[in-house]
Amino acid sequence: MAGLAVGAVVVLALLVLLRRRYVVARVWGHSMSPTFHDGERVVATRRRHYRVGDVIVFRPRSRTTDVAWRIKRIAAVAGDPVPAWLETDHPVVPAGRVVVVGDNTGHSEDSRQLGYIDLAAVAGAVPHRAAPEGS
Repeated sequence: MAGLAVGAVVVLALLVLLRRRYVVARVWGHSMSPTFHDGERVVATRRRHYRVGDVIVFRPRSRTTDVAWRIKRIAAVAGDPVPAWLETDHPVVPAGRVVVVGDNTGHSEDSRQLGYIDLAAVAGAVPHRAAPEGS
């Protein structure tokens, strides 16, 4: 009986550790097509540093939909020049923030509408998938 309790505690501890390291999110919509498809599940890994081109999973500041997680590609990181398509008064991306965009820009709510994404809201990065040609 005691062995069973110890085993349950070990399993529970492992699950807690895994949840801190990985996040499973579902792709909603077509903003990341053709790289990711509506309904597809992705696993994001928490990181300390993110780069341009990384696909990240994050919680938006204000949730206008029932979607808990958003999945977008990083277009610029702190210290990078702000992309011309993002209307802002800043010449560079502020510290602790990133600019994101969907691979299917015509059907994406991204930094053009959401503004900068705070790194504290980022759950992790999805293992590398290259952006499709022309995006």
